Amino acid sequence: MLDTSEYILLVAALFIFAMLQLGFTRLILNNNRTMVRTELDYTAVALAQNIVDHSRNKAFDEAAKGAYNPLRVPDDFTDLGPEIGEYYPYYDDFDDYDNYTRTDTTQHGIYKTSCRVDYMQESDLSELSPVKTPHKRLYVRVISEVEDTVAVTYIKSYY
Repeated sequence: MLDTSEYILLVAALFIFAMLQLGFTRLILNNNRTMVRTELDYTAVALAQNIVDHSRNKAFDEAAKGAYNPLRVPDDFTDLGPEIGEYYPYYDDFDDYDNYTRTDTTQHGIYKTSCRVDYMQESDLSELSPVKTPHKRLYVRVISEVEDTVAVTYIKSYY
């Protein structure tokens, strides 16, 4: 038969085992949470990168499409945004993506994408320019339904 000290040791061992089990369970839950968040972020980055990849193949500006070259760079460039009658996915120049928005529903949830195109300073490509320059930046922002935001930027230059 067990005496009192053995019962105390048994209870202490069970308590230690329970604490270890709780720690292990917490570790597994945190790992699963991290995996889900990573998958959500990966999907958001993929959606943003898809738009950037499509924009990279477009002409720099409507005035510089095909064999046309503007005479006065950057003054002859058109205003940002799609020209009349142009709509996604039939954009033909880089700045057509200005103010483009869309909502994507994936297996991981709903994502809202918004795009903005800006002219960048010639001397500092990290600064926006209030006037036309030979450098345009596409800023793509994707917001998931859990309010996480991913942003991807791409700068295209005309030479």
